[in-house]
Amino acid sequence: MTDSQRTGARPEFGPSGYLPERASKRARKIVLRAPLGVQWIVASVLAGLLVLVAGVLFLQRSGDPPSAPWVAVGELDALAASAPLDDLDAVLVAAGGRVRAFADVPGVTYCPSSNRLEDGEQVWNLTGRGLGGAPSLDEHPTVVHDGVVYLDPTRTVPGPSPVADPATPGC
Repeated sequence: MTDSQRTGARPEFGPSGYLPERASKRARKIVLRAPLGVQWIVASVLAGLLVLVAGVLFLQRSGDPPSAPWVAVGELDALAASAPLDDLDAVLVAAGGRVRAFADVPGVTYCPSSNRLEDGEQVWNLTGRGLGGAPSLDEHPTVVHDGVVYLDPTRTVPGPSPVADPATPGC
C-alpha cells in the first residue's frame, strides 16, 4: 500500500494529478508533461536565432556566381546552337531549351533539321543518348548565372544508356 493510499491524500503528480479520475485509469499510454523550465525557452530562442543567421548567410551567398573549378564559357544570348570548346575538350550545345556541354566529342555539332547531334556518321539526341549503336556522350555539369554560362571541366556525368534503334544523320 502506498503512502497516498494510507493517508487518503491525492497525489500532486502522476496520472490522477493531471487528469480526471476516469481518464487517469486509461492514461498508461499518454505521456504526461510537467511545466518546462526557463532553460527550454532560452534554448528555443537560441535555436531560432541560429536558423535565422544561417538563412541570412545562405541568401547573401546565393547570388554569387559559381567559384572555381567552374569556368565562364560565354553569354547565353551570344551562344550558337553548338560550339566547340577546344581548350576544355568539350562541345557546348545550346539547343532544345537547355545548355549542355559534352566531353571529348570532336566533330559533333547540332543539326537543326533533325534536332539531333551528329558527327557525319553517328547520331545522338540532345541529352547525349547514343542512337543507332553510337555510344552515349558524357556530360560536364553546366549552370547559367545572370546570363553567363558556367561549366565544370573537372567532373563528367555518364550519359544515358544508348538505344539500338536505327538512326541516320540528317545533315
